[in-house]
Amino acid sequence: MKEQIKQLSAYQPGLSPQELKKKYGIEGKLYKLASNENLYGPSPAVKEAIVNHLDELYYYPETGSPTLRETISADLNIDPSRILFGAGLDEVILMISRAVLTPGDKIVTSEMTFGQYNHNAIVESAEVVQVPMNEGHFDLDGLKNAIDEKTKLIWLCNPNNPTGTYFTHTELRDFLNSVPTQIPVIIDEAYYEFVTASDFPDTLTLQKEFPNAFLLRTFSKAYGLAGMRVGYIIAAEEAIEAFNIIRPPFNVGRLSEYAAVAAYSDKEYIKQIRERNAIEREKFYSIPEKKYIYPSETNFVYVTASRPHDLYQELLKVGCITREFPNGVRITLGFPEQNDKMIEVLQRFNFEE
Repeated sequence: MKEQIKQLSAYQPGLSPQELKKKYGIEGKLYKLASNENLYGPSPAVKEAIVNHLDELYYYPETGSPTLRETISADLNIDPSRILFGAGLDEVILMISRAVLTPGDKIVTSEMTFGQYNHNAIVESAEVVQVPMNEGHFDLDGLKNAIDEKTKLIWLCNPNNPTGTYFTHTELRDFLNSVPTQIPVIIDEAYYEFVTASDFPDTLTLQKEFPNAFLLRTFSKAYGLAGMRVGYIIAAEEAIEAFNIIRPPFNVGRLSEYAAVAAYSDKEYIKQIRERNAIEREKFYSIPEKKYIYPSETNFVYVTASRPHDLYQELLKVGCITREFPNGVRITLGFPEQNDKMIEVLQRFNFEE
């Protein structure tokens, strides 16, 4: 067993609604709003696609998800050879880390961002350099100053999980301009489809100027396919070839590929999800307590609190399971009635204690 694995632990999901009811003696319905899932679910076309292909379950998937690759490449007008799929972005992050990192290498990322960047680096015996956040935002200048000759990967999450904040096109371009071209900069845009900000980066365009900019996206969030496990990377062809060597041959299931094709093709449905999400998100910024909430471009809001566990429990009392962090609580946006209940909790919670 690798020695460094002793300092890690397996991913621990939150307690189920049934377990939480038993633990806290809660009656009534509980809503899981802790994992940033799209509660509206996927496009109706997804279910139709799955049903139409149920008789193919005894076949292995087509390796490399060629139908989905062609669908995305045609839509984005990029070469299919620049796209690679994983069983969710978790596997994509694992493939990148395994292909690039060797013992003694460094990754540079931010504190309080997606934990799998660090987890996979440690598995590969690499050193993790975490730059403090600036009021919930990535400190790109701080990241730039942390780069040295041992840096092999830079991880950016935009918008960031768990804070929901983002950096702009200009900020990203300036950062890429300062990074040595041999260091891959991985830009994780898992929540891209929820973004409404006009100055959000056009990373695909930036890739033409900066081939070391690698883009990650997923079907687990806005597309409502968290249970199907499909994520992908868009990068330079030579990088994709290397990652493809690491990729398990049948990593994305046959039904998952059909589901993702149907979800991606229903542009109107995603537009509706983005609009609904923006309306509900804005509610949290219409109350005086918004000063405790980081500005979000995602389907969740991060509420800072000196007593996060107390806030978590108050939200649980109104039937909403959220995610507790050391300095706050991350709230996945639910249906209007759930969001209204959580806003009422925020309005009566004493943040000053």
